[in-house]
Amino acid sequence: MPDLGPVDSSDPRIDVITGHAEMDLQKGAVFDDEIRIRRGDGVLTAPNGRFDRQTGEFLLENGLRYRSPQSAVSGSRASFDTRSNSLEIEDADFDLFTVPSRGSAGAIAVDQGDVLTLRDVTYTTCARGHEDWLLRASQIRIDRDSGMATARNARLEFKGVPILYTPWITYPVTNERQSGFLLPALGRSETRGVEFQIPYYLNLAPNYDATLTPRYMSRRGTELLGEFRYLWPGHKGDVEGEYLPSDKVTGDNRYLLGIDHQSLLGRGWRATVDARTVSDSNYFEDLYGSTAATSQTHLLREASVEYFDNVWSLLGRVQGYQTLDESLTAAEKPYRRLPQLAASGYLPRGALGLDWSFDGELALFDRDEGLNGSRLHLSPGIALPLDYRGLWLKPAVAVEYTAYSIHNPAPGEHDGPSSATPIISIDMGAAFERGVRGNGWLQTLEPRAQFVHIPYRDQADQPVFDTIQPDFNLVQLFRKNRFLGYDRVGDTDQLNLGLTSRVLDATGGGEYLTATIGQTRFFSKQDVTLPGDRPVDSNASDWLAELGVTFNQYWKLGAGYQWGADSGRTQRTQLALQYRRDGQRVVNAAYRYRRDSLEEVDVSAAWPLSSRWSAVGRYDYSLRDNEVLERFVGFEYQNCCWGFRVVYRDYIASRTGDSDTAIAVQLILKGLTNVGDPAGRQLERGILGYEAD
Repeated sequence: MPDLGPVDSSDPRIDVITGHAEMDLQKGAVFDDEIRIRRGDGVLTAPNGRFDRQTGEFLLENGLRYRSPQSAVSGSRASFDTRSNSLEIEDADFDLFTVPSRGSAGAIAVDQGDVLTLRDVTYTTCARGHEDWLLRASQIRIDRDSGMATARNARLEFKGVPILYTPWITYPVTNERQSGFLLPALGRSETRGVEFQIPYYLNLAPNYDATLTPRYMSRRGTELLGEFRYLWPGHKGDVEGEYLPSDKVTGDNRYLLGIDHQSLLGRGWRATVDARTVSDSNYFEDLYGSTAATSQTHLLREASVEYFDNVWSLLGRVQGYQTLDESLTAAEKPYRRLPQLAASGYLPRGALGLDWSFDGELALFDRDEGLNGSRLHLSPGIALPLDYRGLWLKPAVAVEYTAYSIHNPAPGEHDGPSSATPIISIDMGAAFERGVRGNGWLQTLEPRAQFVHIPYRDQADQPVFDTIQPDFNLVQLFRKNRFLGYDRVGDTDQLNLGLTSRVLDATGGGEYLTATIGQTRFFSKQDVTLPGDRPVDSNASDWLAELGVTFNQYWKLGAGYQWGADSGRTQRTQLALQYRRDGQRVVNAAYRYRRDSLEEVDVSAAWPLSSRWSAVGRYDYSLRDNEVLERFVGFEYQNCCWGFRVVYRDYIASRTGDSDTAIAVQLILKGLTNVGDPAGRQLERGILGYEAD
């Protein structure tokens, strides 16, 4: 319950104002024409009262009132001890202004301005005559020195029905961290059954704390979750652990361990540790309810040391993974780097007016099956930047040198293949702009052309440790090497072409429209491939186009399109339309297509149905597989003092395509707490632009 506000004990003055008083220098005084007692920023008023000089106490009766900037209190009787600076009000009704709320107490006592004690308390944020929810307690004691409140025999009622009870609980009344129970959570799913968890927060020190959370799952058992956070000068981190003994379904002990640590070592040096491990590959699918968690295929385990300055960056790390996707064979799992040493440098406008660059790496790759070995990569480069009145030209030359030491070569295979490949490029572009008459708009035209020559080098005997050929998109359009990684350098003679136009607000700079189109033209066959791929002999890449339109402050459109120049067919399409008036009124519609891979529609919305009722929903459907990927529908009720939210959700919960259903129910008691599953966070993830209260 919020604080009633302090009594200013630093000001010793007491002002007494009355219409009529009878004074006795020995006994005190009697007031019978209203009395006002002012101390600090609080004023105590009553129709009559008396002052006892021997005890130093004011006694007020018959409809007294107390008012301060934080609160207003009325009661049947009050006593104010001027010597101890303590105040007690009986049969009190109070209104709090900092958090609009009200309540009553059999007695309210303020001791020395530091300790506030309320007996037989009720508290609510609901309007008078509408006690939809009430917090009742036999006693609440608030200690401003410690910033903590202690409630005894506390009971939370909703519509007259008790929903939570505790014989004793402590909670903070300031923004400072304090040990104590946090809000409980309730939920249900097909996989885990009914869930209940109540976290306990441990404020161990100003710079480190912990949270322990018992979690009951009717179909799995009771799990203990723990988190430890720490912060020292130059160091911070988070350690997490979860343990479920004897899962009711599998019979196994299941666990999760993780650490995320960062140290700033000074003078540009930084050390990090990022690692997680779980007991089994189905841990997230069985015990977590979010698609982001259940779709994980690998868990990273990495420790690194890095250095940064204005020119150089250095990296040393060891890296491995826990593979969760059991469909991957041992030869398909990612390599461990034990270790990896890398250096990158970039000096613009250096000696001779050139841009100087360097990338280097030495890494040892290890895996249980397949080739193991080390790789050295060196790539020095220079470029000459030229620009004049919106025109720019940048010729560049670089060399990619890669050498291997294979630890277990196949019979007859070379154990030390290497290659050196030059890369020659000329990058050029321009930026033109013009005003659009009568609209206060500015239109730009930004053409760009990049010629790249990379001669053929036979790399078929080089292993592939970490290299892929990423999907072709506008980000890849102006990359010189079509491969991502150091195991392959793609031969080519190509011209990358792109054109972007923007329509801007000439005053504020906001974008109304952005349109980009691009394509690559090839002048030679591309023979360097990854194992199993065929050489490419094509005159041109696919056409790429993107469009972004902001119609007004509410409507936005985004579109992407990829058209196959050789096939003459659409390869990829993406279309997204959003109407967003505010965080509670949002409508999204999207269509996504990738040839031979996916085709889906995704519609989501959140909208008020009336002043108190609102609805949310999402429908994500795969047209290719005739399957619902995720759907949910929910309704929310809100009034001045409480709210209620219920959401039904059906979603893909595993990598194999198995689905799960869940019902989330949340009761929102404004000014106090939320009871139930944190459904709002799930809705924010599922509805782009939605903001839960």
